[in-house]
Amino acid sequence: MMRLTRNQLLVILGTILVLLAVSLWIVRPILGGRRKLAVKIEQSEKRLQELISLERLYQEMKTESGRIESNLSQRPNDFTLFAFLEGLAGRDGIKGQIEFMRPSVKQLSDKHQEEQVEMRFKAVSLERLIPYLYHLETAPEQVRIRRLTIRPQQRNPSELEVSLLVVTRKLSGAVQAVGSKEA
Repeated sequence: MMRLTRNQLLVILGTILVLLAVSLWIVRPILGGRRKLAVKIEQSEKRLQELISLERLYQEMKTESGRIESNLSQRPNDFTLFAFLEGLAGRDGIKGQIEFMRPSVKQLSDKHQEEQVEMRFKAVSLERLIPYLYHLETAPEQVRIRRLTIRPQQRNPSELEVSLLVVTRKLSGAVQAVGSKEA
């Protein structure tokens, strides 16, 4: 068995301390940094995928907005939602059941307005209401039903009371005065 001298022990001990110091202050931080970097890269890749998805959605919405804007610009300048709804009711044979129509216009931006008409029908049959609602929803004039309430009349359950809020967008120009019909 070999005995080590004091100098040899100090060299061995110093080497061990240097190796521990290198391990604690250089190797471990580098390995820990790599792990953190790998996690950050993974998070960044997820964010990138989300951004790509959002960009796709934005492009689809931009295309749809352009299509809607094109349809709105092709609509006659004298188009009013009030007159459109009243004319459609006459065409579908329920103009006589209109209890009231309340139009309003809200400025959405410098370029767009939202025109809406709240209307109520009394004593309308389901057979006459369905074509009217269908023609509203499929109209090329970009008209949409925002709210619809249908209740049977208390006196005659086969006839309905219908309240609806119809909206459309308009390209801002001169704000047009819109009439009201009270029955």
